[in-house]
Amino acid sequence: MKSDFIRQLRSSFPRLEKEPLEDLVAENLISPFAVELPKSVLEQAQKAVSLLFSLREKESYKNHYQNLISQKGLRDPGNKSIMMSYDFHLDENQNLKLIEINTNAAFLILGHQMYQMKKHPLPVSDFSLAEIKSSIEEELRLQGKTPPADLKIAITDDKPAEQRLFVEFLAYNELFQSWGWDSRIQDYRELFQGFSPEFIYNRYTDFFLAESSSAVLREKFLNREVCLSPNPYEYLLLADKQRLIDWVTPGFLESQGMSGSDLQLLKTVLPQSHDLCPEKADEIWAQRKKLFFKPKNAFGSKQSFKGASISRKAYDEILNQGMIAQEYVPAPEKNFVTPEGPQNFKFDLRCYAYQGRLQLVVARLYQGQVTNLRTPYGGFATTLFS
Repeated sequence: MKSDFIRQLRSSFPRLEKEPLEDLVAENLISPFAVELPKSVLEQAQKAVSLLFSLREKESYKNHYQNLISQKGLRDPGNKSIMMSYDFHLDENQNLKLIEINTNAAFLILGHQMYQMKKHPLPVSDFSLAEIKSSIEEELRLQGKTPPADLKIAITDDKPAEQRLFVEFLAYNELFQSWGWDSRIQDYRELFQGFSPEFIYNRYTDFFLAESSSAVLREKFLNREVCLSPNPYEYLLLADKQRLIDWVTPGFLESQGMSGSDLQLLKTVLPQSHDLCPEKADEIWAQRKKLFFKPKNAFGSKQSFKGASISRKAYDEILNQGMIAQEYVPAPEKNFVTPEGPQNFKFDLRCYAYQGRLQLVVARLYQGQVTNLRTPYGGFATTLFS
């Protein structure tokens, strides 16, 4: 799979011929398998993404968070978030359960290339990489700017060349340059040093730009001197895990005008979530075997705990650490035949979207506790819906 994927990348992005892709593409990045699911799952994903974005768009919803927005020193930048994802598990009834929303999601362009390599049909048949271009241009228009033909664009992260998916940044950089854009990969600390990007594709995970090292970027974002996507405002409205708690608070969705089948779908998709605080310590401890604990403002699987295996001492230590207690929805499993024989793999579904439109769906196959891209025959996989 690795050598085939490298050939695919070099075919699509010829200038990657000069890059050491053999060193940059992990052995278990791409799974040889495809996850087959009923088409109803895809339809549910499309509907859930659309509904959650429509919730974010409501004036009543934004007004509800106005005090929090002010506390964070934010204001609406106008634009949204490109290439974000909604990550789901499937329950025993083939219903999606939202695990988290990710504004800084990885693997969209590589996922598209994975489908091309395997010659598998795209879940959203009319999605193409050209849609990324139109999304970026739309982001600029939402800020009242006219997208220039020679757009200056930066791809940024913390030490991007050291990131596990640096190969993805290289692919985006070549894609952007193929459109006539002046595109560069830059550490977030070095933005605006000898280059003044008009648009920044942001993969840096200081979600609120609260670190002192983010001060210059934060100022230019707040003053709309640059179009930053994704950005702290979008993160607050959709991806901050506190929203998962808010959305399942009794009466909240109804107060935002949700009703009927739309309301029922969201209540099905959203897992029960609680704020892990001292006031609810004993109540949540009693339910712990049905819960999963994770930080509100971290990413990946950092500092996450399965309630069934946490000790009381460890539990007491995380009570005041900004944690969310979420209904534990086990990852579904599929059995695949490997060269060593049949094996079970857990998987989740990553659904990429811009605004309310679903763009691509990939699965992540793994064994063990969390997705890790280290499982032999695991990694990112195509999804086939029928």
